[in-house]
Amino acid sequence: MENKIILDSCIVTEIQRGNIKIVNEVCNFQQENSFITPIVVAEIFRGARNKSELEKCRKLLHKFRILSLNESVVTTFSELFDRYSLSHRPSEPDMLIAATAIHYDIPLFTLNAKDFQFVPEIKLHAIYFAE
Repeated sequence: MENKIILDSCIVTEIQRGNIKIVNEVCNFQQENSFITPIVVAEIFRGARNKSELEKCRKLLHKFRILSLNESVVTTFSELFDRYSLSHRPSEPDMLIAATAIHYDIPLFTLNAKDFQFVPEIKLHAIYFAE
């Protein structure tokens, strides 16, 4: 079985910042097996403060394959949001990312496990670093 991973926005941000621990962890996966979602693309672009940063974002994001949002992902999102919107107050972007990970059956690499851990169907690749 191929070792695949979906990168959450926080992971891509840490790569941008040059966090060597995160970069090393992502390097454990072959580039063609490292994915992002359209939501992650939007969140990373939203963080750019000028044209230069936007271009850096484009170059970094181009290194990863983008998984499609499709009808099945949207259906899963709707089910997750209906199930958890009152009890856990998840954000819409996080639930779209979770729905994508569930649909494609690929673990999500995040530093924010708390945003997803209440969803039993999701596989998390969460790591914790001692400071």
